[in-house]
Amino acid sequence: MTASIHYLRPYHEARLDDIPLIWKLPNPDTGEAPTGITIHIPDFGQRREDTVQLLDLIAGTGRVAVSLDLQRHGDRRDGDFRDLAQEVRDDYARVLWTLMGETVLDIPTVTTWARHRFGNLPLSIEGVGLGGDIALASARLVSGVDEITVIGGAASWAAPLSGFDRLSGRPDTRAQVFRQMLEPMAHAADYTNLRVHFVRFHGDARSETLDRFKSLVLEQSHGGMGQIVTTTLRSAQALDPHDASVWWPHVASHAA
Repeated sequence: MTASIHYLRPYHEARLDDIPLIWKLPNPDTGEAPTGITIHIPDFGQRREDTVQLLDLIAGTGRVAVSLDLQRHGDRRDGDFRDLAQEVRDDYARVLWTLMGETVLDIPTVTTWARHRFGNLPLSIEGVGLGGDIALASARLVSGVDEITVIGGAASWAAPLSGFDRLSGRPDTRAQVFRQMLEPMAHAADYTNLRVHFVRFHGDARSETLDRFKSLVLEQSHGGMGQIVTTTLRSAQALDPHDASVWWPHVASHAA
């Protein structure tokens, strides 16, 4: 695992193997030690630099704020984003499940690097939209996650993203293996000791998967120490989930 680092104050950028990162340190003027690390995973169509508003908010709580480019996004793009969106529209199960699976498997590398660089601090993972799906799926692959926050996400990969009205196409073997290995709905028992906060939007069909997932986790908890909290906000058609100010006050760990 190698990282080349560039400093563009107040943000730092690095390339961790083939994973482009951006992060912001808290308290740069006072030099106070950070109190934790938050890995934020962007939505489908976002670049890591599109998350700087949120990185500012996270760093303002005293935590190191880290984000990355999803597979086939930002500096990892292999063409125009409009072409990728059309690929997903035509062949959702193969294209998006592969993108999700590859990005989920990036997260343990990012968290290992972050702990090595910033210390073994309380670690949280969060994401918006597709990033929320990836945050939830990746958390069970990372040891000692303090909290998972999923904004406008789903627990089932069969729930199409906003803007895609159907699950088109068929998965190839690789995409199907990614889903079988990583989809949270199929591994609910692994979440019984994790703290999860779902921020959902009224009328969002994807959020229906969260109720089923919560029931599965509770059925298998057997005295587990985890917790699932759900906050429902107004319709996503009336609110922009990419505007962190919409949901930030409702996330307890940030508002505290």
